[in-house]
Amino acid sequence: MPDMGKMYFDECEMVMREPAPPKMPRTAVIPVVRNPDSGLLNAAPYSAGVLSIDPYHMIFGVKSWDSKSTYKDAEEFTIAVPSRDQIDQMWVMACAVPEGINAIDLAGWTELPSKSIGTPGIRECPLNIECRKAHFIQLKQPMRAIIVGEAIGVSIDKELLDMTRSEVLRKYPMHEATNNAYTGIYGPSVFSGELTPHAEAARKQDEACMTSAEKVFVDGGSLFKPANESVAMNAIFPRPSYVVVSLDEGGGVDALPVSGGLLMSARPSIQLALPKDSACYENVRRREEFVVSIPTRSHINGFESLEKGHGMEESQLTLLKPNRDMVTPGIAQHPVNIDCRTFVLEQVEGSDYALLVGKKVGMTIDEEALSMPVMQLYSQYLYSVFDRGMKRKWGFQDVNNLSVRPLPSWGSRYHGGWWTGPEQYQAGMHFWLIELVQAGYISEEEFFKMRRWLGWWRREGYPAPEPLRSILKERLTTVLKMMLWAHRDYDKWHEVHDYLARFPYEGPWKSP
Repeated sequence: MPDMGKMYFDECEMVMREPAPPKMPRTAVIPVVRNPDSGLLNAAPYSAGVLSIDPYHMIFGVKSWDSKSTYKDAEEFTIAVPSRDQIDQMWVMACAVPEGINAIDLAGWTELPSKSIGTPGIRECPLNIECRKAHFIQLKQPMRAIIVGEAIGVSIDKELLDMTRSEVLRKYPMHEATNNAYTGIYGPSVFSGELTPHAEAARKQDEACMTSAEKVFVDGGSLFKPANESVAMNAIFPRPSYVVVSLDEGGGVDALPVSGGLLMSARPSIQLALPKDSACYENVRRREEFVVSIPTRSHINGFESLEKGHGMEESQLTLLKPNRDMVTPGIAQHPVNIDCRTFVLEQVEGSDYALLVGKKVGMTIDEEALSMPVMQLYSQYLYSVFDRGMKRKWGFQDVNNLSVRPLPSWGSRYHGGWWTGPEQYQAGMHFWLIELVQAGYISEEEFFKMRRWLGWWRREGYPAPEPLRSILKERLTTVLKMMLWAHRDYDKWHEVHDYLARFPYEGPWKSP
């Protein structure tokens, strides 16, 4: 039985009931990667997090077959970070378009040439981080691949550097917070702007870094020099903070405070960095289990006490009873405790940490927390934020989600707006087109015309020859961009019909 005032969910109940609290909102980013074989760009939104500061490593996962193959072979990529006023562009780029159709073009954005790598970023995004691939893990198929990138260059909008940290956090980054059946991008949110202790005043950026008319660029080796602190503090995402509990050989408890990584919903969903010289690393390696305990703002003092090396008693923390098949306890004062089994534990070359991937097998949660609106609970979670002088402050999620206009078609009604699944675009795109026919947005003839173009574009892996391939790329880019943005303004559907009417149907199809 769980402790009084708490509820326990086993692994099956967590799948069936899907209680929202066992995750922390993740940073929404748009990685851009170039396929080494074809030279084609791949860009789409993902959840990301920070694994380490020195070196500066970021982590995210990809699911589609095309993306997993590309990131396995590529040695570099750029991570573009959009702001809250770019939510529509991020929404458009969530569409799983056929490989080779540039989603940056579909969003109405432009490529930003990188300074240290050959892969571009996105000019309109306020932050672009040029990365070298530091680690790649392919989980068991058909699960996602996990990518770790090391920052070797940062490009950021100049205007952000003269703002206070609180002002910047209200603009970007966005976080993927709650599930939203109408958008497919998890009800994005931003920070409230509150920092504890309060934010430092903005001051003029040192001109020691390389600059352009609108952007400031700093290479990875210079990022943490004092002259570039305004760039560094804005380039490091806010990091979720929690405690990893483990047991040593004799049953002694180790409570390791962690800032960074990802606490997600999809299994295996815990991804964090463990210092290789820590007791927690040895405990998890030996026992293959651990508990992630999530504190809230009322527990800041206890978290900071653990950071100073104090024990549980001195930090005024007590233990829960272990659940079912676990021997590791959680922390009684924290509202959410997640029981985890080790899925992957791999050392990351060139770093002093190992990447731990865990599978959630149970959860203990305060009844009061479970009854809260989920964004209210998320607004209490602790995020480590850097301010002037690279001082650590605590930041918090805003209680409100950002709004996105839903699709009028299959993408929102039946599949949350992503228009995809394990089968990827071959089925997802066609289902979307079918629903558009059923909803009266396109005709049957227009459906078959586009289906023919998609078939020619990628026929069983053998691309169409030139000049047909270039013609198809122009047609598909133009019409898909029109269709995606017509969802923002329904009066624009006539532009789709006018464009498709310019081309005769190339095939034997006839209306019954």
